[in-house]
Amino acid sequence: MGTVPFALCGYSLPHVMGYLATKDGVKPEAPLDPLGLMQAAKELGLIGVEFGLSSQVPSFDGAIVETGRKTSDLREYLKTAQEAGAKTVRAVLSHILCGDRRNFAGGWDAHRDALAKRLQEVIPYAEELGVCLAVENHQDATSDDLLWLAEQVNHSPAFGVTLDAGNPLAVGEEPIAYTQAIASIIRHIHLKDYKVYLAPEGYRLVRCSAGQGAIPFPEMLAIVAQNGHDVLPAIEVAAQATRTIPVNEVEWWAHYPVEQRAKYEAVTPFLEKHALPMDAPYSSAWERGESSAEVIAEEWLVVRESVAYFASIA
Repeated sequence: MGTVPFALCGYSLPHVMGYLATKDGVKPEAPLDPLGLMQAAKELGLIGVEFGLSSQVPSFDGAIVETGRKTSDLREYLKTAQEAGAKTVRAVLSHILCGDRRNFAGGWDAHRDALAKRLQEVIPYAEELGVCLAVENHQDATSDDLLWLAEQVNHSPAFGVTLDAGNPLAVGEEPIAYTQAIASIIRHIHLKDYKVYLAPEGYRLVRCSAGQGAIPFPEMLAIVAQNGHDVLPAIEVAAQATRTIPVNEVEWWAHYPVEQRAKYEAVTPFLEKHALPMDAPYSSAWERGESSAEVIAEEWLVVRESVAYFASIA
């Protein structure tokens, strides 16, 4: 295998990296550190890595959440990233998963307004540093949300998006249409595939090796390649936990504008084409509660298969 012009995201290996314990609470005795991740990426023929500069990822939430940090720390994080040579810094907008805004304190609209104010405060500092703050569609933001935020900072070059290729499905949008809508502000991309399974609530998104799921990577990468930015794609295997998107529940939709239903209608043919039967098995070694050694082996297998897939289309 020759050089593959992609990076490896540390979140592809959550148990190997020590981020995630097994179901019975076991973590690897010697978790992979950033230097080990770099060596693994080199051996796989990749040209870079992506990992957090701390144990947390910067968020605009007002408190520390599972994948976030205090907003007040964001300036420091940007400065640290700039000193490390980074040009793009990923941040998450909330702790929402599965597009489920129902129990989000204060409501999404109020949160989005607060995000805009915080962005207006921090983007000038990012401009001074010469870095781009690229917020991720972390199973929470629609394409319209991201475009609205870009408008609130006057489309500053210091604002952009980390497109997670699999996450448009979490808010009921078709991946290619989502990518086309926000193409001009994409500054980084996570190449994450999902198998899609029907579920009583709607559909399940299940981690898998790239190329084995539903995400149309060649088409999405072609769109990003034309956006005028130097975007280094990163291979990111999805989280171990299955995500269930409850689009069949009326209350789930009550927290979205009516226009989002029209976008979901465009997803129906996509789901009909790719969705697997409701009773098909889908759990990973981690979800089945298997041992640390078995989870480690499966995580590496999925990474190697994903790299092989992207090498075949690069």
